[in-house]
Amino acid sequence: MTFEPDDILETGRSIRPFLPELLGNDAVQVDKQLAELLAQAKAGQEVDKQILEILKSQPDTRNWIAEFLSEKQVSKGFEPLPGKGQAISAQKYICPQGDYVWYRRIVGATIPICPTHNVVLIPAAQ
Repeated sequence: MTFEPDDILETGRSIRPFLPELLGNDAVQVDKQLAELLAQAKAGQEVDKQILEILKSQPDTRNWIAEFLSEKQVSKGFEPLPGKGQAISAQKYICPQGDYVWYRRIVGATIPICPTHNVVLIPAAQ
């Protein structure tokens, strides 16, 4: 299966908050590598293959990205459940520098600071 470079970059941004849980002590080094590559991507360099290579190198991150990228490939069409359910959305927050993504899944959750630039994340344009 082939993925678009933008999907891989979004995967690199999105996995960063989960690295400590997935990699333990190795998370700091992988996060640093991703931050550097994402900064290069913002400068116009093609780094999607390098990001994918780093994330495929560990079994836990390989499984995480496989699930993340497969969800991006799923058809947008669906049939809602019967009844009067309401959509649940997780607000997306991004680093203003574009290398970190976090989703607010709980209304009262504190918005984190970007570990690379030490700035508060901002709501992504919807």
